[in-house]
Amino acid sequence: MPAIFLFLAAIVGPLAAKILTSLSIGAITYIGITALLSTVRTYLLSSVTGMPSDVLLLFGLIKLDIAINIMLSAVAARAALSGVNSATGKKTSLGHIGS
Repeated sequence: MPAIFLFLAAIVGPLAAKILTSLSIGAITYIGITALLSTVRTYLLSSVTGMPSDVLLLFGLIKLDIAINIMLSAVAARAALSGVNSATGKKTSLGHIGS
């Protein structure tokens, strides 16, 4: 019976450390990327507000707002994937484009 407790104690300690490390890296990555993307989005919106209405209409026709949102979402997805890679040590990918 004591051998089971020693075995469980040997497993639980490193497992708990790995879980806490992964959670902290994920939280730090999420908070940092959220703050960065919020700052970029605020900067872009403040840059657009001073433009003439004709330019804003053209931006609406080419759907520039959707393109910017797609790019910021791609940055967030890549950062999340990078955080997971660094926490787990495994190399994952979103797939290959082209080739």
